[in-house]
Order: sequence, then structure tokens, then C-alpha cells
Amino acid sequence: MLGNRQVPMKISIFLFPVLFILPAIFGYYEQWFSLNKVQSVNLSIALLATYLWLTELIPLYVTGFIILFLELSWLLPVWTEPRPKPIVFLSCYFSDTILLFLGGFVISQAISRYRLDERLAKIVLSQSRGSSFRFLLGIGLVTGFLSFWMNNTATAAMMLGLVMPMMARFPESSSFRKGILLLVPFSANLGGIATPVGTLPNVIGIGYLKERGLDFGFLTWMGFAVPVALTSILILILLIYYFYAKPEKDETFKHFTIATESRIFSNAEWFSISIIVITIFAWMTSDFHGIANGTIALFPVIVFFGTKLLSLEEFRSLSWDVLVLMGGGIALGKAMEETGLAKHFITSFSLNEHSLMFLFLFFSFMSLILSCFLSNTSVANLMLPITLGLPQELILPAALGATIGASLAMPFPISTPPNALAFGYGGIKSWDMAKIGGLISIVAWMIFVCLGGGILHISSIVDFSF
Repeated sequence: MLGNRQVPMKISIFLFPVLFILPAIFGYYEQWFSLNKVQSVNLSIALLATYLWLTELIPLYVTGFIILFLELSWLLPVWTEPRPKPIVFLSCYFSDTILLFLGGFVISQAISRYRLDERLAKIVLSQSRGSSFRFLLGIGLVTGFLSFWMNNTATAAMMLGLVMPMMARFPESSSFRKGILLLVPFSANLGGIATPVGTLPNVIGIGYLKERGLDFGFLTWMGFAVPVALTSILILILLIYYFYAKPEKDETFKHFTIATESRIFSNAEWFSISIIVITIFAWMTSDFHGIANGTIALFPVIVFFGTKLLSLEEFRSLSWDVLVLMGGGIALGKAMEETGLAKHFITSFSLNEHSLMFLFLFFSFMSLILSCFLSNTSVANLMLPITLGLPQELILPAALGATIGASLAMPFPISTPPNALAFGYGGIKSWDMAKIGGLISIVAWMIFVCLGGGILHISSIVDFSF
């Protein structure tokens, strides 16, 4: 009987998306929201994509393909002249932004392949010398730094895999063990905001800005985001130490030592390090030499696979699904910009009448709240297209707020994949994660608004003067 009940339920879940399409076919969106035909179709596609992203009814990357399919087969045919060419949407899937993140994937793959991340972690953690604070400092900073360049989830998985066997001598109820399980995912989350390749929302945000002619350089991004990330991680370390390490009564930590890596670097490892350093340096100096970051990102792709430092199997294992997902989000935003749908809703809500500071605060806080319950990628894809409807001079602070705000929320196990990964180790409760995660989310948001906003203002990137 239960199985019979589940069948219609599954059918209704799959039929529900039709409800987003029918109003556009029969012209109801045009009547309800005062839209033209092409905007009505665009809204239908956006609502359908949002539903599929939030419910994960189908794989997220498939939704990226659905967006492209509907834009080419439904949106363009109803578009009156001048009609954009299909390449406008097709190019979103292999743009400079996508290439940038592809380069980041390859660097992350090389770091893991040659265990450079593990070497760095062991070197730093071996310097703790029996001090719980130094140990926490090492874990937090190494995790954050690796997350500058690697996928947040991969970083958290590697660091947890490295330190949790060391925690075996601590009972599961140990407050210090709980602190480690909170420090690693939160540091990975915060570290991701520091560079354009650190996390998906960053790349998506940069992609949207580029579509509006606002090319945000690699070094420019790091100039305001690295201080925010490092300051947030340091405060997180202090919070973890105060709540979980300081009251620890177990004397085991005094005898807690970590063996350093004694094996010398191989030629392949030195060559890999050289390629990574050259790529990062080229990214950081792109404002000076003028080569696009996406073009630079092709360098590690060509060298690592061309010299067979990385294999064909590793090429196939790259997160191509994530790139398609990102392409779908950028293509959706491009359509909302081209059809004028984003501008229509901005005007309807009178957001274009507010100051730069209000928009900076509003979009960052809205992204923060939504990301507590939704994936930061979904939130970025939801919020960023709306910012494109703002006047040109208002887009940058709104888009930056929406982008960074999406990465600052971490109060629940479902908030980010690193959180879920750490929670799976056991020994921490949802309340433990909500207490520190909620606190550092608010603190990090305040640091971003005050410190990050201050750097943006002082460097004349955004003029927050009233």
C-alpha cells in the first residue's frame, strides 16, 4: 500500500514543474507581472531552473543543460528583432570564467595527486609542539590557505582525513575533538572566498560582472577578500579555542606529536609546484600584463596533461558537471539581462533608488540568510541575475554582496558540503554546529561589510560615500 501511495507522489513531483511553464504558454505571466512575451518565457525558465536547483529533483548539471535547451528552443523563437544569436547563450558554457575555474580544478587535482596539500599540512602541524592553540592555528590557517586554491569540500575531506586519526586518542565526547570537527569545515568555507577560484559563487559572480563589462581582476579580488578571509579564520580559531580547547582537561595533548615529512621532493613534484606558482603569479599580475585569467588558466591544463603529470583518467575525473552547472547559471543571468526581466523586477521593487551601501548590505545579508538552508551555488544563481537589472553604477556592490554573502553561511550540517562531511564523523550535535557556525557567520558577515567594504571604498573600487 505504501508503495502505491509513493507512485502518485513521485508523479506529482515531476509534474509540478509544468506549473511554471503553463502560465507562460497561456500569457498569464504577462498579465500578472506586466511582462512582454519574451520576458514571460524567461521568467518561466528561471522559475523552472530555480525549482530544479532547490529540489535537486534531477542532477544539477542536467538543469544547466535544460536552461540552454529552453533558451535555444523556446526563448529565441519568441524573441522579436533584434534577436540575439544562439552563440550569446552557448558561449556562457565555455567562457573565460569557465576556463578560470577549469584551471583551478586542474591545480587542485595536481595538489592532491602529488600530496602537496598533505605535505604542507604536516609541516605546519608538526610545529604545534604540544600547544593546543598552535595546533588549532595550524589547522585553521592550512585549511583556509588550501581552500584558496582547492575545492572547499576536497580541502575539508583531506584535512579531516589527516587529523581525525590523530584524534583517535581523544574520546568522542572530548571538547577538543569537537573543536577540530568544527574548525576544519568552517575554515574551508571561509578560505574559499579569498580568491576567484576558491569557490563556485566567486566564479559565478565574476562571470556575471564580466557580462556587464565589469572585469574584476584576480589581484583586485584578493586585495579585499584575503583580509576578510584571514581575519574571519583567526577569529574562528579564537572562538574554537575558547569554547572547546581551553576547557579541555585531557592531558593527552601535551604528548601529542606529529611526524614531519622526511621524504625529499621528486622532480615531478618540484615541476608541479613550479607550474602552480607560475599560474598563481600570472593570475595575480593579470591587471599588469593584460592576459585574461581564463587564458592563463589554460597553461596548467596544457602543461599538466601535455607532460602526462596528470593522466587521461584524471582529466576525465575533473568536475565537468560543475562547469555545466556554472554555465547554466551564467546563461540564465545573461537571458535575464538581455530580455530586461532583471531590470523589470529591480524597478518593481524600487531597489535602484537605494544607495550603494544599502545594496551592499541588502544583497549580502539576503544571500547569507538563504545560504543557511540552500547551497551557496544555488543562492548565487538566484541572487546574481537580479543584480544585473540595476543601473551600471550600482551593480558592483550588489553583486559582490550577493557573491560573498552566499559563502558566509554555515550554521547547520546542511549549509555546506564541508559541514555535512564533518558532521558525518560523529561526536558533534547540530547545536554545536549552530552555536559556532551561526556566530562565525554573523561575525564574518560583519567583517566583510566593515573590513571588506572599507578596503573597497579606500581603494576607490566602490564609493560608499553618502
